[in-house]
Amino acid sequence: MREPRGRIRCVLTSLALCAAIGLAPVRAAAAGLKITPLAAGLTYENLSRTVVWKGDADSAKILANLISARADLGFGKGIVVSLSAGLALTDFKRLSFASLPVSLQYDAPPLAGFSLGVEALAPLLKFSDFEISGTGRFVCSFGMSKTWPIEGFVVEGKAAGSTSWAEAALGPRLSYLFFGRVVPYVEVCARWLAAGFEMTETLGDLVGNETKRVRGDFSFSAALGADVAVSDRIAVKARVGIVPFAGGTDSLLSVGILYKF
Repeated sequence: MREPRGRIRCVLTSLALCAAIGLAPVRAAAAGLKITPLAAGLTYENLSRTVVWKGDADSAKILANLISARADLGFGKGIVVSLSAGLALTDFKRLSFASLPVSLQYDAPPLAGFSLGVEALAPLLKFSDFEISGTGRFVCSFGMSKTWPIEGFVVEGKAAGSTSWAEAALGPRLSYLFFGRVVPYVEVCARWLAAGFEMTETLGDLVGNETKRVRGDFSFSAALGADVAVSDRIAVKARVGIVPFAGGTDSLLSVGILYKF
């Protein structure tokens, strides 16, 4: 959606989550991988969510691919806050607009947009070779407007669409520290998603506007991941997971490479 206030609220929520989770004081043991003051690199993330847009009876799917620059900041006691910014390509499957002068079915390439994210990891308890941490993440994307021609009519027509979405996740992580440089983990999170797609149609003298919304879509995810210290400077992070819903499962995938300063 185009409202500036919505985009500002997205950024402020990111900063608030960073302060609430990443900077909260906790008593924790040191993490399995050495924490450095700063690490930076690139990440790729793919996520899919099956949702029911407000006013629709059938479900539809949101697919997003994010390519981001990422910085990890270590604050001691194993607390790490990650900030990211980059490009998001979002695809909206089976999305229709029936309240316009001429009904439209969205069938176009993914829409490009910008993304901002913040993630925090705080160790809470260590026992034997295991460590329990709390993890939280917030990411939002605001898309650039795109225009399509409407053909087959006597008068000229066009449709313009813009999107935005935001997702938050929070939950525990159980890491196995035995291998030293390779730290596998399992993570379970509660997830919250909000999304909007605004379509404006102009056909001669007819002008219409319709916005599809998803607000407060809740789900749970389970993921397996690993943090790998390839060398004293290079680290690789990977995670794959599922998001179950009634009748099926959606997927999560992320991989990144970081250079430690």
